[in-house]
Amino acid sequence: MPSEVAALVVSPCLENRKALLRILDGLSADVFAVARIAQAREVLEARTIAVIFCEESVSDGTYRDLLAFAAAQQKNIQFIVMLTTGEWPEFLEALNLGAEALRCPLQPTDVELALIHAMRREQKLRVPRISVASA
Repeated sequence: MPSEVAALVVSPCLENRKALLRILDGLSADVFAVARIAQAREVLEARTIAVIFCEESVSDGTYRDLLAFAAAQQKNIQFIVMLTTGEWPEFLEALNLGAEALRCPLQPTDVELALIHAMRREQKLRVPRISVASA
C-alpha cells in the first residue's frame, strides 16, 4: 500500500522515538524521526509534512518554536505535542495554541486517530472545490 501521509517525529528521548516509530510502522505513513528542532526545520523546508509529533521540550527549543515555524512553512499541519510531564496547564496551553496533546507513553489508538485526522485533512485539500454560481 502506498504511503498517504508524511509524519515527522521530534523527540530527544530515544525510547519515545522508538515507541512512536513502532506504532507508526505498518500504518499508511512516511515517517521522519529527529532529535532536535533544527533537524525538524530542515525536514519541513525539504518536504511536505502532514502531521508532526513533537515532545514539549527538546534540547534546542520547545514545541512552541516548531509549531510557529511549521505554521509559517506549511498550512494545515496536524501538530501533536507529546507531553512527558502530564501537567494539565501544559495540556491546555497546547490546545490553545492549536495543537493536539497526547501524554507519554503514547497509546497506539491515540496515535492512529491523530494520523487518521491528518489523512482526512490531506484528502480535503486534494479534492477540488466546485463553486456554484447563484442566479
